[in-house]
Amino acid sequence: MLVAKREENHYYKGSSKKRKKIKKNSKNKSNEKLKFLVSATIILLACLFVLLRYTHITKMRLENSKLESQKIELEKEKQDLMAELDRVKSAAKIEEDAKIKLGMDYPSEEQIVYISIDDKANDEDKEDKLVGESKSKEDFFIVSYFKNMMNMILK
Repeated sequence: MLVAKREENHYYKGSSKKRKKIKKNSKNKSNEKLKFLVSATIILLACLFVLLRYTHITKMRLENSKLESQKIELEKEKQDLMAELDRVKSAAKIEEDAKIKLGMDYPSEEQIVYISIDDKANDEDKEDKLVGESKSKEDFFIVSYFKNMMNMILK
């Protein structure tokens, strides 16, 4: 029996080496496949990241161009409004509108009244105004006093 086992081990000894080599080769091939798959995945993710950033840049450029066109449009509108304002503010336009729309005209010589002002008369007018103001303040004080009294009574 021992002899049979030795012969059997001797017989399978050469084939077991082949089996080990086959197993090693298949393990090496699976490791290579795994390395290839991981590297391909990393490259794919990098490409997707670059593509995502490119779409973001394109989106920003589109937004920038829209804002630029809007800016140009607003500047043109501003220029139009400034021209309209200058046209409306002109003295000739105001005079024309006054004559046509409001029926106004320059005064004739008969319509002009000249007033002479004396210095003495001017001083007297100022004094009269001051006296009148003090009387109106007294009147206002009396009226407010009666209003306060009436409010207290009603409450």
